[in-house]
Amino acid sequence: MPRRSRPGRRHSPLHPLTSTSTSTSTIPTPAPATRQYATAAAINAAGFTAPADYVPPTKPPTARPPETRKAQLLRTYTSLLRSTPLILAFQHNNLTAVEWAAVRRELRLALNAISAEGTDATVIASNAKLQVIRTRIFDVALKVVEFHDPSKVGPTTVSSFSGQKVQMVYNHDLSEAAYEAVQAVQKSETPLPASSAYAQLAPLLVGPVALFTLPAVSPAHLAAALSILSPSPPAFPAPSRKKNPGYYDPIAQSGLQKLMLVGGRIEDRVFDLDGVKWVGGIEGGIDSLRAQVIHMLQSAGLGLTSALEGAGKAIWLTLESRRSHHHHDARPSNAPPRNPKMDFAPYQSSPPEHTRSPLSSAAASPRTSLDNTNHSPNGHGRRGSYSPASGNLYQHRQSQFSPPPLQHPQPQRAWSGEGVGRHDRGGGQSRGGSGGGGGMGEYFSALGAREGMVSEFETSLGLRLDYEACLAYLAVPPLGAILLLILERKSDYVRFHAWQSSLLFTALFVVHLLFAWSTFLSWVFFLGDLALMAWLVLNAYRDADTLDRYEVPVVGRIASRILDDE
Repeated sequence: MPRRSRPGRRHSPLHPLTSTSTSTSTIPTPAPATRQYATAAAINAAGFTAPADYVPPTKPPTARPPETRKAQLLRTYTSLLRSTPLILAFQHNNLTAVEWAAVRRELRLALNAISAEGTDATVIASNAKLQVIRTRIFDVALKVVEFHDPSKVGPTTVSSFSGQKVQMVYNHDLSEAAYEAVQAVQKSETPLPASSAYAQLAPLLVGPVALFTLPAVSPAHLAAALSILSPSPPAFPAPSRKKNPGYYDPIAQSGLQKLMLVGGRIEDRVFDLDGVKWVGGIEGGIDSLRAQVIHMLQSAGLGLTSALEGAGKAIWLTLESRRSHHHHDARPSNAPPRNPKMDFAPYQSSPPEHTRSPLSSAAASPRTSLDNTNHSPNGHGRRGSYSPASGNLYQHRQSQFSPPPLQHPQPQRAWSGEGVGRHDRGGGQSRGGSGGGGGMGEYFSALGAREGMVSEFETSLGLRLDYEACLAYLAVPPLGAILLLILERKSDYVRFHAWQSSLLFTALFVVHLLFAWSTFLSWVFFLGDLALMAWLVLNAYRDADTLDRYEVPVVGRIASRILDDE
């Protein structure tokens, strides 16, 4: 293939070649510049040679290379164990990155919800972390933290850069001393004590483990974290769907189901699940515990002070009472008598004679000794000896006696005097006295003849009290009980059991109707009714002597209220 000829350079007609060559030949050529270099005296390199045993301060000796990732993880874990007071351990089952992001999102929302801005709670929430750890390296970090004591490491003699011998202590976590302490624990055949934190926490660190850490012990933040990561109602319930719909996102739920709380380390002490929940359930947090401790210390001091002052106060009161007594005895006999009309309490606006009922009142007293008085001509009564004839006074004052108190008084009842009248018939002969015994017998006879006295053991139907109370449960309840409520008007004891029977067996009748579709359940309820009736009849018969009420829970209380309102 023939080569192409390159086109010739085109020159401008304004500058001919001749003139160009002429102009270039007239330009002077400058002389080349000579370079000059600075020179210094020769330096003796032997003066900067470091000693053979020199150790740089920024690179202390280590048992393992410090540049590796494992060494840096070990230092991170030891720093975490020393500076973090609250650590929770979770076993996770291969969560994906999206699931971890969803779990951390819900955890951050829950912690921020209880943190007020400008307080320490905000700092705690912002520094809370949930991270996956390397279990074997974390196990070594636990051993270093517990079994390596930096204060017991002795100094090592090394040379400085100038060649002078100095004492240096290398007790960091990657030092030979820390490595030897860990190896001594691993090679030791003696089992670790049960109080060792490593012995308690090591069995929990099996498999994939994630740690949740808080920079301070805050029960409120711990409770919020447990409600998200390990909910357990009612103490730590999960948030509702209305309050936090993102919690029920399928991705978040899938990640949370793969987390399992196995234990925790709080203030250098290992806690199981119940212990962690106990710390999270502290009301008021650390401030509440501090207030309780302060109150306990103050109460102890006040109690001690009161105990020490009590003896002195007792002695002072005793001496003061004795002084007042002696002062009263030393009063002269010719002192003017005190005015009885002015001897009343300071809170009374008038003497007690203005409001006190006179002794010579026309109202009869239940006590015979008060009514049997001899009146002097000046109008002042003088209490005399009892006479049997004075018992007839009660026959003329029947309307003035007050009836005895009942267990449940009912104003609409009429009183009758059978119970007390026959209480002491013939009592005068049993005492052996001709005058006194007959008088007391006439007294109780007069009390029995009064109108307005009734016995609690009397019934409207004329039956025995215990028999009639048992009828409330035996006479086809609740119909028999309702019939007793209509007929019985005297005995509160019978009416209580009638009310209780009617209410209880009406409710049981409704239950029978609801489960009438099942023959088996109907027979079970029927046998239960028979057993309940037998038990109530037994209690009604047994308690009739003392008028005690056997109340069925809820129903018996309602029956008592109805009876009290009648």
